[in-house]
Amino acid sequence: MLRARVCDPAGPRWWRIATAVGVLPLAAIALAMPLSATARAAVMLLGLAWLAVGRLVVPRLGPRGCAIALEPSAIRVKNAGAVSQRVAAGDVRAASTSQLPGGAYSLALADPPLWLELETREDLDQVRRALGIGHAGFGALRYPPERGGFHNMPTAADAVAAVGWLAIVGAVCLGATEVALAVALPIVPLTLVAMVMATTSRPGRHRVLLTPQGVHVIVEGRGALLPWDSIVDATVEGTSLAIQARGGRQVVPMRRAQPRERDHLAAQIRSGAARARGEGPLPPELPASVSVLSPRDEGRRAWLERLDATAASLSQGEGYRQTGVDARDLWTVMESPDAPPSLRAAAARILARVAPEEAGGRIATALAMEHDLDTRAHIRVALEEDVDVAARELDRLDEA
Repeated sequence: MLRARVCDPAGPRWWRIATAVGVLPLAAIALAMPLSATARAAVMLLGLAWLAVGRLVVPRLGPRGCAIALEPSAIRVKNAGAVSQRVAAGDVRAASTSQLPGGAYSLALADPPLWLELETREDLDQVRRALGIGHAGFGALRYPPERGGFHNMPTAADAVAAVGWLAIVGAVCLGATEVALAVALPIVPLTLVAMVMATTSRPGRHRVLLTPQGVHVIVEGRGALLPWDSIVDATVEGTSLAIQARGGRQVVPMRRAQPRERDHLAAQIRSGAARARGEGPLPPELPASVSVLSPRDEGRRAWLERLDATAASLSQGEGYRQTGVDARDLWTVMESPDAPPSLRAAAARILARVAPEEAGGRIATALAMEHDLDTRAHIRVALEEDVDVAARELDRLDEA
């Protein structure tokens, strides 16, 4: 297992559900308990009050040390208390990598954001491969999350609803039923409004969105796109994130974010800008033997026939001396998220013919982990037995 640190303020799914539901199960149990009518009503109302009170008092989980176990198409965060969880490759909607100022490596997963700190580059690469994530990540990473549900920033409606429900509970305990009903008349619809706002409204007026094109910054409702090659630096200033670009400076208030979250986000922006300038760590090198499989100045049909000829040579035991291809390298390329789509498709087509029993499961796993739709489509089409059909489909994909 790998040693790491995890930062997941909202917590895994089970934690979010548990904190949102709160004491509602207790309220349901109370209805069946041999309590007085007043006691049962008070407990039930307390459960309903939690829907408003909980959003004000549930703490955000802090960073903590953990161990990461690698599984096929997943990782498991262990020994982290409430933050312990399993992350499957198919659940990851976006990812980004960077190096933190202290030397650790950061992996951001979304959505909602989950930050992992790995000690070495090798550890980062192992986690990336387990989740099918390429060297530079993929997708759009947003902060705060697009929809945080129960864990969105509390509003004034939540505060009023919480006070109102506590007043209702107190009135019921004191036997002031009429007062409780009078308070409930405005509080019940207000609570419904607050719940709808919590689960459907977008985050606050300050947001940051990391995309392949650049950083989208929204401050006070006004948006701007900072292309990666225009960004000079990103730093944390107090509770804000400052992004220095050639065209000016953007300061994004991030009051609710934890200090380590701001550090991670600034590091991700700096690393993205460095990659755009051609700086920083290079992607892992691909095996040299498979370079001969790349498409040349030839049609798709000719390319596929060349791949089939290579597969036939390997199947007959002629080996790499005749074909120029090492079968072990084919597996490496086919399962690498950093390899070009055409090269991965070529490796998959050859392996499906050379080792059909082993290739079936491993190719299916690689497809399930693949986050890029174009790469997934190229691999699937390349597995088509009919050369003419596969050639036409590949031409269609290239034109799309």
